[in-house]
Amino acid sequence: MEKSNMQFDSKQLVFLQKNYIARVASCGINGLPHVSPVYFADDKDSIFFATEKGTQKFKDISKNPKASIVVDDFDADWLHGRKGTETIEHAVVVSGSATILESGQEYHAMYSKLFEKYPDYREENWDEGATPIIKVSADKIISWGL
Repeated sequence: MEKSNMQFDSKQLVFLQKNYIARVASCGINGLPHVSPVYFADDKDSIFFATEKGTQKFKDISKNPKASIVVDDFDADWLHGRKGTETIEHAVVVSGSATILESGQEYHAMYSKLFEKYPDYREENWDEGATPIIKVSADKIISWGL
């Protein structure tokens, strides 16, 4: 299902909130795509994640703010050694413009959501400006299997 109003529907939000790993795709000025797994959180129209300034995704997004993120899950009988052809696939894909946040009210709100979702983040001390949060605002949302 492709959406045109660029906000997650209730099924997409439930799916996003019960999953913990996303894959973010970025593309630097060299034209080569880069994909990496990230912890993420969401709001009604975007997905966001924290990253270090030295990562390839940070460098890419600093130069080219277009990015895509996929959150998916997959299961199949053959993965469990069972006979059968049942396959379950669910996904939400967001493509859009990325914004790097390093301080301010929105940064702190997203920081709080990440800390709430990922207890291991609570162990880390993030100072403003030290660990950026990248927010990908949805220009396009596609989902299936929800």
